[in-house]
Amino acid sequence: MPDFSPTPAAPATTATPTADPEAPHGGLLMARAMREAGVETVFSLCGGHIVPLLDGCRGAGIRVVDHRHEGAAALAAEGWALATGRAGVAAVTAGPGFANAVIGLVDAGVWSLPLVLVAGRTGLAMSGRGAVQDVDQRAIAAPVAKHAITCLETARLPRVVADALYQARAGRPGPVYLEVPQDVLSARAAPPDPEIADGYPATIPSPAGAPEDIEAALEILERAERPIVLAGGGVFWSGAGDDLARLAQVARMPVTTTSAARGTVPDSHPWCLGTLVHAGAALASADVVLVLGSAFNANVSFGTAPLFAPGQTVIQVDIHPERIGGNRRPDLALVGDVRRVVADLADAWRRSPPGRDAWLAEARDLTAFMVSTWDRQIDEHRGPRVHAGAAVRETVAFVREAVGKRVTFVADGGDALTWGLAYMYAEAPGRLLSTTTALGTLGVGLPFALGAAAARPDEPVVVFAGDGAFGLSAMELDTAVRHGLQVVCVVSNNCGWRDVSHEQDAWFGPGRRVASELADTRYDLLAAALGGHGEQVDTLDELRPALGRALGSGGPAVVNVRTDPEVLSDLLRNVGSMGLM
Repeated sequence: MPDFSPTPAAPATTATPTADPEAPHGGLLMARAMREAGVETVFSLCGGHIVPLLDGCRGAGIRVVDHRHEGAAALAAEGWALATGRAGVAAVTAGPGFANAVIGLVDAGVWSLPLVLVAGRTGLAMSGRGAVQDVDQRAIAAPVAKHAITCLETARLPRVVADALYQARAGRPGPVYLEVPQDVLSARAAPPDPEIADGYPATIPSPAGAPEDIEAALEILERAERPIVLAGGGVFWSGAGDDLARLAQVARMPVTTTSAARGTVPDSHPWCLGTLVHAGAALASADVVLVLGSAFNANVSFGTAPLFAPGQTVIQVDIHPERIGGNRRPDLALVGDVRRVVADLADAWRRSPPGRDAWLAEARDLTAFMVSTWDRQIDEHRGPRVHAGAAVRETVAFVREAVGKRVTFVADGGDALTWGLAYMYAEAPGRLLSTTTALGTLGVGLPFALGAAAARPDEPVVVFAGDGAFGLSAMELDTAVRHGLQVVCVVSNNCGWRDVSHEQDAWFGPGRRVASELADTRYDLLAAALGGHGEQVDTLDELRPALGRALGSGGPAVVNVRTDPEVLSDLLRNVGSMGLM
């Protein structure tokens, strides 16, 4: 049933629209305001309630990437934000379109990620009459959004758009929900007077850390014998990577990165230990830990063992005082923008005690030992199908040789995710996207990849996903084909939700798996049917040639690797005993 029927006369709204029939409609006003704010791409799925906005995007020169599911559109906008550090924008229709996209609001809220979700809404003239797709969307969105806005006046749409984009990025980033009733969006109104200086600053103000707190942090860090920096997502969103690399160099402190911070200090930097997956033993061996832009959530074992050890001195830096402490009380709380705090520490650094080079060598040895434990799991495997870890290790080695640093990796799934995090490298910000929030949303791999590919069409994007996670958004291959987005998806196909099935075995014994088995599906054939490139891989020695052909195809591709269903990484096997869920 159509949910919007344009008529010669625009419906009445509280906007008191201009009588000028040549005045821009609300959708064009919105799109122009987005473009002026730097929005280049909107991720969407069409629907009658947002038809004027889609038309406005065309008029304003904004690219619209249309998806096969609203949830994928919202997640792709997240991928854009994670790839660029800027706000991602998604637009969906009312009712079920909005409901499908709610996952984006929830996920972005846990990520502390700048997302603007624009949703159409039943027109004001139809409100409360049981119209098609009418539901109280704002009441649903408000608990999970950083900010929720309803615009009731066409002429105010540019101001409301500016508000949404500013709120998404200001302070601690987060998702903003913006809804516009259908008749408000379709009505016409004069554009705002350019002489009136309302709106928001182009550069978002950022607070510095208190000088006395900076001095206290310096005294602790300069006395430390084995300090380490744990860089969380706030490093990425504040743009602190260069300043953190400088601090690591002048202070001679090792750095490990996690979540959105991966690549903010390149893995190849002399003082970077790479991913926290491997650097956890070094973190536990430190005497002082500088935590930057990360809450003490499950991703960092709540600030306790096994990543943190008794007797450590912990300094926590965050832009919001509400994010300080909780599961772990820091010894020093430093409130301020991470970039400014890190820059102030680097500028004020006076001396480092002897022994920091020896500490770096020890930390690197501990990190290398952790890498070896992952390698050993792979090398000792004797199963009939490919080991999932071998698949990702070989994929990453091939990409490093064929592409080098200019690549974006995406990891998605349960066990497939853990192997991806163990072997993927990050040499620049926004180049490693994954299911790494405490929310643990699956199915983000292909949408995140599409967002990254839209942001950087000149760089390849390589996804490693489990078959369960991949299936949640597999039809987005159609989106990739239609929009010419080059994404190579390596599917670890072990025919099931293996983190669940192994857990069922542990709890109830063999033979009692329920709802955790999947078919041995040919995802490569799905890619080919949708117009992409597809390859099936049965043995490890077939993988590199298949990857070469997939990358050389110039378009979206799927390499379907038949992996061993009995494999489960030690990390995932121990998650339950670690009390993280």
